Amino acid sequence: MKNISKLIIVFALANIVFVACKKDNYIIGGKLENATTTLSTYDYLKNNRYKMFDTLLLVIDKAGLKDVINAKGITFYAPTDFSINNYLQAKTIAAQKNNPFARYSIDTLIKYDLNTFKDSLNTYIIPQKIIASSLTESGVVFNTAKNGSQAVISYEQTFDTNLGYTSAVSTAPRIEYYTFIKGHLPPVVVASQIPDTVGVRVLCQTSGLTTSTGQLNVLSNSHVLFFKH
Repeated sequence: MKNISKLIIVFALANIVFVACKKDNYIIGGKLENATTTLSTYDYLKNNRYKMFDTLLLVIDKAGLKDVINAKGITFYAPTDFSINNYLQAKTIAAQKNNPFARYSIDTLIKYDLNTFKDSLNTYIIPQKIIASSLTESGVVFNTAKNGSQAVISYEQTFDTNLGYTSAVSTAPRIEYYTFIKGHLPPVVVASQIPDTVGVRVLCQTSGLTTSTGQLNVLSNSHVLFFKH
């Protein structure tokens, strides 16, 4: 998780390029790639050129979850190391309300909260392959790999210039959102209108990569690891 400021810029630029590309290509780390890889989901994350998933894979290894994210036919919405760092900072701030010298580190997570991690990781997994053509603007409801939990996944037009829109294109780009549901969904689901009390909405900064074992999407660096229940 070194050079975080520099890498945030890299991924911000990558996201802008991505949403304007053809749907059979994708961007990660600032370089246009083919949308398929012969690597497994785990190995693809391990070989990321910017080492954006090293801490994530460290905890996955400690929790014995490699086979879970490599299971055939699943879609993994991978949080980056930034998401883990955001979580560690949030936990540290909470702990310092009682002890101003407290620090919640990755070692703390591994020592005390691996079971929590195992449970939470399942909220990032959809036990089927998800492709853009199967999604809608309003969103489609899916069961996650965590028993009893759901997510709404949407594929939405954007007119935000920060997300790739420009008047030079004839069709507005589309981006994918992953919304983990922590409350009760209304009878009619519109992903962009789900309140914070019901769902945690996260932008996918990279989507549509088919690995040798399943489908891989990458969540925004601003996401905080572990959805709040």
